[in-house]
Parts: sequence; C-alpha cells; structure tokens
Amino acid sequence: MRSILVFVILWSSITQAKLLDKITVIVDDKTFTESQIQRVMSTLKTRKEISPQIYNEELSKSEIVNIFINRILIKEKLKEMGYLIGDDQVEAQIKQTEKRLGLNRATFIEFLSRNNLKFDEYFEIIRETIEYNVFISRIIQPMISITEQEIKNTFFKTHSKDKTFTFKYSLVDFSISRTSLDKKDLQSFQEIMEKYQQSGVLPPRFSSVQTNVLGEVTEEFLNKELLEILKQTEEGKFSRPILIGKDYHVFFVKKKDLMESDLFNKGKNKIKAELFYKKSNEMKKVWFQREENKHFIKKFL
Repeated sequence: MRSILVFVILWSSITQAKLLDKITVIVDDKTFTESQIQRVMSTLKTRKEISPQIYNEELSKSEIVNIFINRILIKEKLKEMGYLIGDDQVEAQIKQTEKRLGLNRATFIEFLSRNNLKFDEYFEIIRETIEYNVFISRIIQPMISITEQEIKNTFFKTHSKDKTFTFKYSLVDFSISRTSLDKKDLQSFQEIMEKYQQSGVLPPRFSSVQTNVLGEVTEEFLNKELLEILKQTEEGKFSRPILIGKDYHVFFVKKKDLMESDLFNKGKNKIKAELFYKKSNEMKKVWFQREENKHFIKKFL
C-alpha cells in the first residue's frame, strides 16, 4: 500500500472532488505532505534566522524533503542512544530567548506572527535544533579528527605566496647522484621516497640514496629555488626533486613553523572551525546515507 501515491481528498459535492494535499515522502510510519513542504518554503527566511545550522541556504523542494528525512533519522538515533528532547527542555530555551528579547509570551507570539510563524511551529524548530546540535556533538564530532599538522598545512597553503612570512624547517635530506637516475627515475624519486617511508625498502636502482638529517634550518641558509619548493611542501610531506651540485635531492619536511607565529596562533581557531565544518559536512553525508538504508523511505516528488 505504501507504494501507491496517497491523496487526501475533500469532496466538495457528490460528483466533484478537489485535491487539497498529497503525501510527498514516507519515512517508516511517518508521512510528510506537499503542504508541509510549501509551509517551510514560505517561512524559510525566518527559519534561517532561528536555525541557520539546519536551514542554512536557499532550499529546493527536494532539499526540504531531505531535511524532513534527516530529522527522523536523527530523532530515531538519539532515541536509541537514550536522548529525548522533551517539551520542558524546549520550553526552557524559549523562555531564555524571551528574556533576552525582553518579551513576555503574548508579545513573543505577536513577534513570531509578524514574521509569518506560528508559536507551535517555532516550538518544533527549537526542538529540531536542539536535537541537531546533540547529533553533531554526540555522533558526528567524535568521528572527526583535526591534527595540528592539518591546521598548519591549511595555513601555509593559504599564505604560501606571502613574501612577508619566513619559516623554520626541520628537514631530512635524501640525495642521489644525477648519473644514477634517468628521466623516468627522476620523475618517480619523490614517490619512491614516500613508499620508502612506509616500507623501509628501496628499489635496487635507488640503493645508493644517501640520508642526511639536517635538523632545524632557517630560510637564510636556503637558496631561492629550494626555498620556493619548501614553501610549497606541506609539513609531513616530501618535496619534489631539486638538483643541487651533482646530486638530486628530495627533502622530507618533518616540521614547518613560522618564525613569527602570532599570525598563525590568531588564525588557528578559525582554520580549525573551517576544517571541522568541511569534515562534518562530509561525515554527515556518509552517516545519513548509511542510516537511510536501515529505514523504509519513499519519495513522491
């Protein structure tokens, strides 16, 4: 029966029927109708102001349907984990908002009405937002790891062409005679060293590679060509090959720090937040796709 499109019909006379609404999506035993979608679209501006983390862009009909689906998936998962957002919790948060705005309940309802929103709709948006925030903090956030190295690499990539920054490097130099490599070997030199880092094994043609731990080196001791290469190399990565004298060199950048780190320290939290936002969006997409497979979902768009 679920596979058949269900219409809600009001008979205006014995011989004539008028279509009032239709089911747009079914999630397990719950249904959402076309009128509910249209209501969200007509109040989208206000919803974005109340809950930008959920209603954070111009949304199509299909995207609103996905919000309905995701709401159910989140609610079911939180219920499974023992989290129930009750009316009392929602009411407490609304009272805090009223106090912050200096409004009583009657004037607050009038305020919502002027913004084309009913109080019961606002009540459920607040519940939905609390559930979403718990979902992010309890389910998504523990699955995300952001390392200091990622933050540094993002910062350096953004400022790689800024001539005012000077860096201090901790380097390991891998070198081999130019006569030992042909053009094809040279192109694979960096990749070979990356594999060597993992396996500890070198191909026979690279057996003469020499290793030199340079430790900390400041920019004043580096020639211009090598400096450009190192500025483009992320911490924890190998540089591309460079010819110095009679040998080709690949440098492993163990550490890469700004000589003046105030700018990095000031921008660190912002970079971390941006990385978290990007990773959380990717993780949410994977999580919702996986959870959808556990439920009966049927769309009628």
